[in-house]
Amino acid sequence: MTSALRAIRRKLAGLVNRDAPEYASFLSFVACVILAVGSIGIGLAQHSLIVQTNGYITLIDIGNSLLFLTAVRRSSRNADLTFNYGYGKYESLAILASATLLFVLTLFTFSEAIGVFRQPPDDRNISVLLVWSVVSFFVMRYTARRLEKSARRFHMPMLHYDAELWRVDSWVEVIVVLGLLASGALQYFSSYGTAAIVDGVVSITLILVTVKVPLRHGRDAFRQLLDRTLPDEMQYEILAIIAENYHRMCEFRSVHTRQSGKDIFVEIDLVMPYDYTLEKLYETEKEILSGINAKFPTALPRVYVTPCDKTCVNGTTACPVRQAMTSS
Repeated sequence: MTSALRAIRRKLAGLVNRDAPEYASFLSFVACVILAVGSIGIGLAQHSLIVQTNGYITLIDIGNSLLFLTAVRRSSRNADLTFNYGYGKYESLAILASATLLFVLTLFTFSEAIGVFRQPPDDRNISVLLVWSVVSFFVMRYTARRLEKSARRFHMPMLHYDAELWRVDSWVEVIVVLGLLASGALQYFSSYGTAAIVDGVVSITLILVTVKVPLRHGRDAFRQLLDRTLPDEMQYEILAIIAENYHRMCEFRSVHTRQSGKDIFVEIDLVMPYDYTLEKLYETEKEILSGINAKFPTALPRVYVTPCDKTCVNGTTACPVRQAMTSS
């Protein structure tokens, strides 16, 4: 029992440690719980589909936070004998699960909106709804800033995704406020049917705006699951680093790249002079690896060396090393 309590205590200590990547996800989870419970409760009490839908979106974010919190802890682990390329795929799986949950919520909101159109609600307390929405906006902006700060510090794509979700949710909250103001004005003039239509249309708009983020990030996550190579601009930067050291090698053959969460894997195949000492080979490798790590701090580069076939000994050669030796 004592060992179990100690293990739980260590896990909780990691969640509230500001220097750990889990802290931002834990903060996101707490904010989600508060906003979801408040929005759904107030939305149901005041018969506001806008606020209610916003609460359901935040409820999905609770699932996201739990997924992300688990995935961050898993993907932070270093590569080992079982998983040579690390645990970064947990991030991609969590992002895809998040996108799926939001699509399910989209279908549910459409069905709820149809029910509101058929039976418009009576008088609602717009002031309470507006005050809660304004408070929610500031909570969302604060959470988004904390997540983005942690994402830049720990280089974790999933934290960037969660931060963007919160940032979009905060602008969605602005749409909620505008929708409530329009609905309140119509309610003041006893146009309950029109107010219900505004309520439903704005609710559907909220979902459509929110779905844009998981659509984009879900596509990238799916590509990572398929071990897609790095984007072209990143490949060009790696090639530029290799080109800076081209005078040290006989031939550059290929570069293979892939990404697993925050970890970027780079494998470079080089042909080196057959009579190079280990010290010279090490110097070349060190220069290339240092350049890549300076550009990409989370990169795990490797250089594979093959000796040349000695065809340059008795004839002409295109080898930059031999040409430099001849000219000197």
